[in-house]
Amino acid sequence: MNVDEMKDVREFRAGAPKPERARLAEGRDRLSSAAGRGRGRRLRADWRLAAVGAAAALTAVAVLASGLAGGGHSGAERTVPAATRTVPGSVKEVLERAASTVERTDPPPTPHAGQWIYEKKLSASPGIWPPSAAPQPEPKPEPQEHWARYADPRFENGKEGDDRSMRERLRFLDELPNDPAAVLKKVRAYYPSGKGSPESEGEHDMGALSVLFKSQPIPPQALAKLYRAVAAVPGIEVTDHLVRDLAGRDALAVGHDEKGQKVRREILIDPHTYQYLGDRWIVVKDYRDTFPGADDTPDRPWKAGDLMFQNALLATGVVDHKGDRP
Repeated sequence: MNVDEMKDVREFRAGAPKPERARLAEGRDRLSSAAGRGRGRRLRADWRLAAVGAAAALTAVAVLASGLAGGGHSGAERTVPAATRTVPGSVKEVLERAASTVERTDPPPTPHAGQWIYEKKLSASPGIWPPSAAPQPEPKPEPQEHWARYADPRFENGKEGDDRSMRERLRFLDELPNDPAAVLKKVRAYYPSGKGSPESEGEHDMGALSVLFKSQPIPPQALAKLYRAVAAVPGIEVTDHLVRDLAGRDALAVGHDEKGQKVRREILIDPHTYQYLGDRWIVVKDYRDTFPGADDTPDRPWKAGDLMFQNALLATGVVDHKGDRP
């Protein structure tokens, strides 16, 4: 991200509470996906500007809303009869099955400097707030394609703090230890929490791990270690039935949920191949979001079951040139 883009993001969220450093790291990536539809600008993922269902993130979304072409999806999860969609086992058993399955797959080729990481995904974000007087139909999310340099010198050697190139992230993943507790310790150091952060250790762990799941092409051994580390996060749970992701695919939902938490952050996993499918934020407790400094903006109500943010990874790969597809 260049200086002008950083300035734009800061101006977008003027008046919002300053987010803690260790909030959800891909908050800026979510704004990127939405803003890209209306602004044609690519904003990179940034640990420092993200928020887990907090006023900071939603204020940024609200300010950007006039440029968004995609809306959020809310309401209880649609399911077919539970008897045919039950997820057996505890969260540790489910994630151990996932880890032992993926670590037996063949590793992808290692990218090299000069190549690009291609990604195609669906994203949905909260719609315009406050809503316009004339009700508008909710637009259907359209697939988005993105290309990012595998080795981008602008995002290496600490030039953008925690906003690292894919090459640096994959090198970090290659060096992860086998012990899940040791993995969590390294991840916390890689994406540290800010002083006075209100989030719990489990919330912080889930946010940091969620960023690493987006690394591409992730080696099978590293993915297995991440799954086992997720199982060791305090407050981690697996939904007892399959859910549908934004693309309509069956998915295992693994999320962090602790007492007093308003928003549950979930990663979504293919129930057959155990590959990473995407993520979502789902409201678990009724509450109202306020917008300090914006006196003309009413509080935004959220109901348990509302889906805030959703991402569905459709395709990814390594290509030689920006614009190429695998």
